[in-house]
Order: sequence, then structure tokens, then C-alpha cells
Amino acid sequence: MKKPKSKTPKPQRWLYCLARGFCCAVSKLLFRLQITGADSLPKEGPVLFLCNHQGMMDFLLVFAAIKGRMAQFVATQRQFRNPKLHWLYVRLGVIPKMQFHTDPRCVMNILRVLKNGGAIVLFPTGQTAMWGVPGNMDPSIAHLVKRAGASVCTIGLRGGFFTAPRMGGLRYGRTEARMELTFTPQQLQALSEEEIYRTIAQKLDFDEYAWQKQTGATFKGKNLAQGYDSVLAYCPKCGTMGAWRSAGDAVTCTHCGNTGRVKADMHLHPAGAEDVIFSTLKEWQVWQEELLARQMEREDFLLETPVTCNVFQEEDFSYREAGEGVLRLDTREIRYEGTLDGQTVCRAIRHEHLPGLSAEPGVYVELFLEGCGLVRYVPREKAMVTCMKIAQEYLYRKTLA
Repeated sequence: MKKPKSKTPKPQRWLYCLARGFCCAVSKLLFRLQITGADSLPKEGPVLFLCNHQGMMDFLLVFAAIKGRMAQFVATQRQFRNPKLHWLYVRLGVIPKMQFHTDPRCVMNILRVLKNGGAIVLFPTGQTAMWGVPGNMDPSIAHLVKRAGASVCTIGLRGGFFTAPRMGGLRYGRTEARMELTFTPQQLQALSEEEIYRTIAQKLDFDEYAWQKQTGATFKGKNLAQGYDSVLAYCPKCGTMGAWRSAGDAVTCTHCGNTGRVKADMHLHPAGAEDVIFSTLKEWQVWQEELLARQMEREDFLLETPVTCNVFQEEDFSYREAGEGVLRLDTREIRYEGTLDGQTVCRAIRHEHLPGLSAEPGVYVELFLEGCGLVRYVPREKAMVTCMKIAQEYLYRKTLA
């Protein structure tokens, strides 16, 4: 049989080697990357690398960790919106994907590369961690793995959440990449999709704070608390929403003065004897989710905020203002009611169809809507982004139970 032609271009070897050399240097000098298990991975034939997603430098760390193969990454379409990155990604053979939505074109491109004996790097959760633990993983990943029939290797990163978290900032410290051959094609044939999913979830699970406590890893940076005010919605001392402000290594509630400091161990510590601060972002997330979960038990539960509606334009990689309205989230769906290009609309997506909510904490929420493409909603209440993300992903998990 003739090998199928891939619609996704192969990486340009000279650029790939140059980019990998850069990634190796940065990973060793700034992030002290330690790689284990690389020698046991297949040197030829189709390989699907599945990696947990911790921070904004994960691509760099994985690029450095994979030796002897020119692997093609799968990235959200958002990454292609920067013209310079678009130029680079196309020449590195990066495959675009709609975040949190079924993307048949992306799946076909992945299968074509694998059938041609290539290597693919995929982040199954589709988003970086917000709290030092993994986000939701779409069960359809097991179907893709089963269908591909390629060798499957898992890459467990550690330290990536602390060095370059999604809320911003760059810290310098220790990182790890633990690589393992998880499935051979023969093993996949004998396993059910449920068994495949459970194994992948187990291999890619992580708890950054538990890892830090075990290893004693420390991190340096001028602004250790940068961006924390965007993911902390509620104050555990006064209960106020959206009053947090970050500066340097401190995060402070402007309503009651409750203050915590982030130290080299990346844990939060009360600044004073009367301050009430959770030690980790993970503990903070659990507490905030519990607050919202109690509210979601009510039939009239509703999160809503006025928003400006912006539509993405592919021709010049920009957003244009397209209307104003209200973004609402209840126990059934998330929906926008307002104007869009001069028309009054109501667009909704049910939670069971959305494994995660694409969002920039404290800035915007994005949804892909049929008929109008990618739409960005910028709320007046910035803390509402975090609240909606926590609530939506909690409600999605409930649909799987």
C-alpha cells in the first residue's frame, strides 16, 4: 500500500535542529531540565507522545526531551494568531486544533502523520494547569489512541507549572521530564478504550506542590506572585470576590488587607498573624470550587457579567469589536445574549459538550460558535472569568459521573 500524503507539511530539518538546540540550551541553563527514560523510546516507526500540560514552557521542555525524532506538535489555534509564531509553527509542522471542541481536520492530520511513520506530540488536557494539578481530559483521547494504533509514549513533566504558569511571569528552577513507553500497538489491540483512558490519566497525573515537597525544589524570580490575583476569586478572610492585587511576591485583598507571600518553595505564607491564606493554589481552588458547588445546588444558580464581544479575524490575526451583551452560566449551559454584528443573538453551549472553558484568567473567555467562528468575551468583572471557568469545568465533570 502507498503511504498516504499528509496535508500537514513535515518540519524543515534545518529549522527543527536549530529550534531544538535552542530549547536544549534554555532548558538546561534556566530550568535545569532532568530527563529520564528517553533511551527506552522507539527510534523509528509511528509514535504518539502524550504529555501532561503544566505551563507555558512545556513545548520547550518537551522539544528538548525528545531525541532522535522530528516530532510534530499539536497546538491550539490560539497559538497561530501571532504572525511570527504562525510563520515558525508552519515550518515546524505544528498541527492546529480547536481548543475543547471536536476537530475532525486535526484528527485526520494526526492520523496521516502517524501512518507515514511520523511522531506526534499531543497534550490531552488541551490547557495548561491553573492550580498545579491537571485539568479535565476529554475521554475521546482513548478513541484516537486506539484508532491510531501507534506506539504510545507518555511524558510526565514536573516543575513546569512553577517556572512558567499560565497566569504569567517566569521563574527559574528545577524541571523534570519522565518519559515512558506506555503502549505498544499490540497492547492497544487487547485493551478497551476505558482501560486506555484510565492508564493515560494515571500516567499524566501530577501534583506540583506534592512534587516540590518531595524534592525540595526552589525557584527564583522578581515577581513570584505575578498573576495570582487573576486566579484567586474569593478572599478566605472576608469573602469578597475580585479584590485581590499582586505585587512582587505578595498578593493582597484590597477589601480587608489579607496578605500572603509566595516564597522560594512556591507556597503561600501569611504575611501576618491575622492573615488567612491557603498554602497552595490547589487548596485555594478546592475551597473556591466548594463555594461555587454549594451555590450550584440551587435551581436558580446563575453567574452573569456584562461583556464586550470580539470576533477573531483570520486574515490579519486580529479581533474586531462586534457587540455587547451578557455572558451567563447556569447548571445547564454557558450562553451569550446580546448583539453580534448588529443583530440580536442568543448563542449557547451545553456543558457536556465542553471539556474545558478557554479563558485567560482575569481577562477574557473564548468560545467557538458555529456560524461566527471564534468569539472572545471581555467581562467588566474580571474575577468572573475564574469563577466561570471553575464552575463550567466542575459541571462538565458532573456530566461524566
